[in-house]
Amino acid sequence: MRFLLARGWELGQVMRCSRLPLPPDEEALGTVRERARSAAGDAYRLHTWVGRSPERWVDDLAALETRMSTDAPAGGLDEPEDVWTAERWRDEEERSISGPRTRFTAVVEHVASGRLVGFSQVEAPADRARPAFQQDTLVLREHRGHRLGWLLKVATTDLLLAERPGHPAVFTFNAEENRPMLDVNEAVGFVPFEHEGAWSKKL
Repeated sequence: MRFLLARGWELGQVMRCSRLPLPPDEEALGTVRERARSAAGDAYRLHTWVGRSPERWVDDLAALETRMSTDAPAGGLDEPEDVWTAERWRDEEERSISGPRTRFTAVVEHVASGRLVGFSQVEAPADRARPAFQQDTLVLREHRGHRLGWLLKVATTDLLLAERPGHPAVFTFNAEENRPMLDVNEAVGFVPFEHEGAWSKKL
């Protein structure tokens, strides 16, 4: 830190790296699952899949990925909007699923509008002795307060356990100021094991 500060760098954000041992504590996971389902009620519908995304959801997924750059906590970092199109989503997805990793996706549909308002993804390597990694998770700002993040986190965990049992853990990375998502992770059973700093410098 002294090295960076002396050269004009600024600490913009601290990321917490956490680990969920698998299989998780089913009692804890079940409690989170039931509370999330109760809070979401009939206004939201959960969908999950493995691998390639259904065509009907690609436009919404691209919109959600765009909102990752504006709705996710950025701390003191200057994060410009990163626009995703359906074509960009498909290109990135094809590159991912053509490799040795398997992608597990959970999304939440707002029933009244028929649009996706949240998503979460986990990717697991072919070697089941290695951990899986949590990728992006987001609930749109206007739909927060219904424990949809809890619903998504449990859904990806359930999907991974059902489709690819045997991985020792899931690793995830969250902004330290993102207390709502940290609450989800801690309730499910994630335990922090390190912190990383994100730094920036104006040139």
